[in-house]
Amino acid sequence: MKYHHNPMLTSTEISFLWTTYIQDSLAVCLLKHFKLTRQDQDLDPCIEYGLEASNEHLMKLRIIFEKERFPVPIGFKEEDDLYSNAPRLFPDMYMFRLLEHMARAGLTNYAMARSTTYRKDIRKLANDCLTHSANLYDLVIDASENKGILVRSPSMAYPEKNEFVQKAKLFTDGFLDEDRPLLSVEISHLGTNIEASYTVATTLLGYAQVAKDHKLSQLFARGYEIAKKHAEIFSSILRKETVHSPADWDSSITSTTIPGLSDKLMTNHIASMISIGLSNYGTAVGASLRKDLVIHYGRLSLELGKYTEDLAEKMIKHGWMEKPPQIINREELINKD
Repeated sequence: MKYHHNPMLTSTEISFLWTTYIQDSLAVCLLKHFKLTRQDQDLDPCIEYGLEASNEHLMKLRIIFEKERFPVPIGFKEEDDLYSNAPRLFPDMYMFRLLEHMARAGLTNYAMARSTTYRKDIRKLANDCLTHSANLYDLVIDASENKGILVRSPSMAYPEKNEFVQKAKLFTDGFLDEDRPLLSVEISHLGTNIEASYTVATTLLGYAQVAKDHKLSQLFARGYEIAKKHAEIFSSILRKETVHSPADWDSSITSTTIPGLSDKLMTNHIASMISIGLSNYGTAVGASLRKDLVIHYGRLSLELGKYTEDLAEKMIKHGWMEKPPQIINREELINKD
């Protein structure tokens, strides 16, 4: 006899579904803004694929939410968060970079969801999302390479021979001494975090220029200075090792002060990017064996954490932060009177 078991969603699955809905509804508005303001037609295949994938995710998510009688998140809507008549703000170079950033984040997050979800339909959705992110990443990288604008990770000379680690030297003098040559994995994380910091910085600078709320504009401007500082700290470490580091592209932002996206969407977008940055720093700490790198990542994470708190306060004040699903507060129910 066969038993048909239809288990409830786990907390991991609920988190994956809810977060994906919020992020994809944001992505649809952002990508449509890019579609309306881009000049380079080579962006079109990347933008169209991203839109198609995000809309497919949203459709499948709504079906699951309705089946489970789970409230569909509000997320972001074109009629509220996209201003279709706004002029161009960001250069095409930035759009390529942000699309790469989005695809890379999707690869990381969906790989985690694919390995931590259990129900067959949810695993299938996570796998589809992962495939879409991989395809988008390939589209963006290939297009950037063909145009000669691809920013690669820092390069290094190949080793000439195989060697075994002398434990005492690497983990005693080597760990404590910032003059120890960087490992390839440390260079990799520094390069990735430089690129991400510049992408966040450019986003913040553009949003600061067009935000309707003056205090929000100032908050974005402060975030821009933080992101630029982080990029410079990481770049200085590579320069000390005579390793090439990626450059920024802030100067190509236009002079418009008319927003194409709502203050709510821009603030949530920045909060999401910083959350990804904090995750990247945590991963880098686990892969870094030099004490100075660990210290840098630790103190810079604290700075990002404080800035995230300030963003959250702004979002809560204006009713822009949708509350994620959480367990029932039993104490509140018991003490309801």
